[in-house]
Amino acid sequence: MKKYQMSLLLILSIAVLTAAVTASAALPPVSGAQLILKPVRMEQGKDVRRSYYQVGTAEIKATLAQMGTQIHFTLWEGKQNVFHFSAPASRLGLGSSGAFMSDGHLFFYCNINTRAGWRPPGAPPASGRAVIVGKSPVDGAWRICVDSSDYYNPIPDDFQVYIGSVQHSADHPYIALAFGRELYTDTGRPAVRYRLDYHADTDQFTYEEE
Repeated sequence: MKKYQMSLLLILSIAVLTAAVTASAALPPVSGAQLILKPVRMEQGKDVRRSYYQVGTAEIKATLAQMGTQIHFTLWEGKQNVFHFSAPASRLGLGSSGAFMSDGHLFFYCNINTRAGWRPPGAPPASGRAVIVGKSPVDGAWRICVDSSDYYNPIPDDFQVYIGSVQHSADHPYIALAFGRELYTDTGRPAVRYRLDYHADTDQFTYEEE
């Protein structure tokens, strides 16, 4: 009788363990759509600005640093520098960055311009560069997904550039790329603006001129 009870207990244990393993294998992996992006804090120094983001259980730091005649934009996962980009600018205030989720994937953007306001008499023309950075679903490397230098700019001799969130009164916020003169002033208007949409199935941004 004792032997029968032990055999029955062993069979039941194996059945429960098998069911647990099967159920565990059937659970879908955590997808990008389940990630939550949460700004945590910002640190501002004379020549550096650090923004910290909580992404799921991980923390990512986005840094803008003025070094000589360039602003450097870097991303950090823990203590590891996973991405670097730089462009000409004379002071830290000419650079900006942010983060957003699209189609379940995390992206960072960065704008760097040589001038952000009106052009004073005798000042050189302005220029700039803006990028969107994302992680490759193939090898996990951070890389540039959108580069403003790849898009048509009708005023290449004197312009400012912007990538970031845009919202019209009747629309939800969306990501756009814009070129314009005095773009960062109250009266500045884009010479051209592109609406950007990310598609996870092709891992690409498409654009539509507005």
